[in-house]
Amino acid sequence: MSIGAAPVSRIDTEICVLGAGPAGALCARRLGELGHRVLLVERHPFPRPHIGEALTPAVWPLLDSLGLLPAVRGAGFLTPTWSSVRWADEQVRRVRLPAGTCGLTVCRGRFDQLLLDAARSAGVTVLQPARAHRPDRRAGGWEVPVTTPDGPRRLRARFLVDATGRARVLGGRVTRTGPRTVALYAAWHVGTRQGPPTCLEAAPHGWLWGTPLPDGTYRAMAFTDPEQLHRSGVRRSSLAGFLRSLLGGSELLRGLADERPASAVAVCDATGYHDPDPVAEDRISLGEAAFAIDPLSSSGVDKALQTAMAGAVTVHTLLEPGGDRKAALTYYRDSQLASVEQHARWAGGHYAEHLPHRGNGFWRRRARPLPAPGPAASPAPAPVPRTNLAALMQRRVRLAPPGRLTSTPCVVGDQVALRPALAHPALPRPVAYLGGHALAPLAEALRGEHTLAEVLRAWSRTLPAEQALAVAAWLYERDLLVLQP
Repeated sequence: MSIGAAPVSRIDTEICVLGAGPAGALCARRLGELGHRVLLVERHPFPRPHIGEALTPAVWPLLDSLGLLPAVRGAGFLTPTWSSVRWADEQVRRVRLPAGTCGLTVCRGRFDQLLLDAARSAGVTVLQPARAHRPDRRAGGWEVPVTTPDGPRRLRARFLVDATGRARVLGGRVTRTGPRTVALYAAWHVGTRQGPPTCLEAAPHGWLWGTPLPDGTYRAMAFTDPEQLHRSGVRRSSLAGFLRSLLGGSELLRGLADERPASAVAVCDATGYHDPDPVAEDRISLGEAAFAIDPLSSSGVDKALQTAMAGAVTVHTLLEPGGDRKAALTYYRDSQLASVEQHARWAGGHYAEHLPHRGNGFWRRRARPLPAPGPAASPAPAPVPRTNLAALMQRRVRLAPPGRLTSTPCVVGDQVALRPALAHPALPRPVAYLGGHALAPLAEALRGEHTLAEVLRAWSRTLPAEQALAVAAWLYERDLLVLQP
């Protein structure tokens, strides 16, 4: 330190979370609720503008479980139930969500502030605005240089959470999961007049998306290859003209091409990737610091929230005395990789549905036809009894070979622990619980020479008869329950 320089103040904490977006704020809140001393560092003052305003219907149960539903419902966000889609061919289709469901379109400034307030209410200390620089691993933890309006500080933490999105303050290599993609975006004033609904439209060398926002503006985005910008000679000064030309060729968003955007046209990287090593015994990466999925799914925020919950239980297990660290590390790595692979298959299948321009490089590089429908393509949802098993009650049944029980990391309460799970090639991954019930003891009852009625009676000793029937139907529909001669 030079003579006369102000001393650098130091802050000690158990867990330091870098980044207060949805992943960082939610993870910090959950760790605070679990009794940890958490410091959350955010570079920008809130509220701040951010893209990624559209959330899928899958976010509602998660918000409900977190106790955030009343605040979100009272924030004046939008709940779309349908969209205009021009994708597989030239026809425009109105696609409605299932009855009783809706999406969620938020103002990210307000939405992120709600999550940050929830973290504060759980006892999390927030340092904002504060810019974190590259952390240094030291004996017993981490040291993070931070620049604040009041001067430099040094944070010392036992555990480090990287939730800085694509900035990825911890660095390290990532593996691309799709072709390089860029997004051009801006917002338009539409006010009280009727603007376009939520739209998705394929173009010769990319695709377009747009949606109304809660503040009365309309967000439009164009996704294409970086090479397309280079071939068209696009510079930063000509981004607006290029986006206008893409909108002008659109069937659904053409009306925006003649209007001046309310915000500057910006461009960002939208390439999918994942960190092959997102967790260690003293650090973890969440949200887009861990992986980024294809924007076609419009579920980036949903996945950020899910990784936050998975990350919180992983960190808690790693820090708690007696926690199964190996199980926690395996659980987080496997869950992240499974999510990446699932979304890559989904996106590839939807790109393959597009026909008019499938010969163009943009579509060829992304199209991956989905496998034929079958048990292996089905996830493991909560059991829903759809199969009528009445005619099979007196038939002897058994578990389909090569079904077996294997130890797999699961969330048990607030920690990760090994539990027996059913593994079979017809399942995308081992299943330990079905509808909240352990599957292993139920599978064990299928080892002998028993009729289905006898198996159900045995299962009914530990779970309701209706649930026992639902489990049998779930197994039978996936060819995991076979009839013996």
